[in-house]
Amino acid sequence: MSSSSSRTAVVGLGTMGGRAAAAFAAAGRPTAGYDPVQDARSAAAARGVAVTDALPAAVDGADLVLLSLPTPRHVAEVVDALAGHLAPGALVADTSTIDPGTARAAARRVADAGARYVDAPVLGRPGGVGNWTLVTGGPEADVEDLAAATVGVIAKAVERVGDVGAGSTVKILNNLMFGAINAVTAEVVDLAERAGIPAARFAEAVADSGAATVSPLFRDIAPRMATGDYDPAFTLALLRKDVGLGAALAAELGAAAEVTSAVRALTAEAVDAGHANQDTSALIELLRARR
Repeated sequence: MSSSSSRTAVVGLGTMGGRAAAAFAAAGRPTAGYDPVQDARSAAAARGVAVTDALPAAVDGADLVLLSLPTPRHVAEVVDALAGHLAPGALVADTSTIDPGTARAAARRVADAGARYVDAPVLGRPGGVGNWTLVTGGPEADVEDLAAATVGVIAKAVERVGDVGAGSTVKILNNLMFGAINAVTAEVVDLAERAGIPAARFAEAVADSGAATVSPLFRDIAPRMATGDYDPAFTLALLRKDVGLGAALAAELGAAAEVTSAVRALTAEAVDAGHANQDTSALIELLRARR
């Protein structure tokens, strides 16, 4: 599967999938792509991806099919649509952020079609393509095949964390941490401004301090909050979806998850206030509007 003559298909050419498809194409691997949005197809085509206007045509003959889709519902619909068109033994690698139950159902559907499925969501920001970590659930041999196809192209590592569904669980937990960091950063920036400290000065002082509180995410979103740059790397609408998946997982496991509940409420309020399609850093605007 690591051969440059192997064929890759990417279904979902948005923020993450578009970058993945372009990276495969740039590496010299024949790469087809599909997205229902014309602008996404055009952007991918400009970067060397052989886009199609029909989903089955994109996966025709592909030995690796990468899914990068917004919600569990989209994954279920696409897997159903692809089931009769997958090449025998093809590996479907689902990089979408979904719940483990949907991942396991997708794996069964793909297996019934004579192909293979792993859930392999991305740990990493869009601009980090090439250095992503794919946390993966599935049989060891399938994960090894995924690593052979992706490490050095879109990923720096493929980490097997268990059976199908485990990758999705790790991704949900990671995004709960993301949501908490995003929320508390908005809160402290708001408090700094209320106290008369400019947001940009606060962000600079903390980011360059070497304090244990500083993370790469803080370094990204705190300056965005200061300048009002909400061009999305990851939208509030998607974060609300992911935190909702985390809350459902916590409920299934019998955990109260109080921090998750608070972050979920705050994120949902920001989405309802009109910030759905802005970067998660736009959460600060909800707090500013309360003054």
